[in-house]
Amino acid sequence: MDNDDLYDEELVNDITPNVLAVIRRDGFFQRLDDYFCPADASQERLRCQGSFDISIGILRDIGIDEENIQDVIEVLHAKGACCDCEVLYNVAEESRLKSEYWLARAQGVELSGRQSEAHKS
Repeated sequence: MDNDDLYDEELVNDITPNVLAVIRRDGFFQRLDDYFCPADASQERLRCQGSFDISIGILRDIGIDEENIQDVIEVLHAKGACCDCEVLYNVAEESRLKSEYWLARAQGVELSGRQSEAHKS
């Protein structure tokens, strides 16, 4: 690891609480959850494409500029997200998608992976 990597890791650790507070306040997680597990069952459920494309669109919609979007994505990645659906599974404190997954597991429904319901086939 070189000094730039160490600096980036330290920076991400330093900004994480504030980044999460801002995106939580601005409804980022709720809006993302609405794409993958809409509260209204009649709405179409999107499949994760294995990218942060939907997250980036939401961040733009809530007024985060391009430079700061990269910081947010780095924080999400550091918290265990490698794509949009993993933001809901690994970073969001609560999400319908995560609740749905654990309910299915509790009922004995076997899924091939946590993201199987959200990821594109």
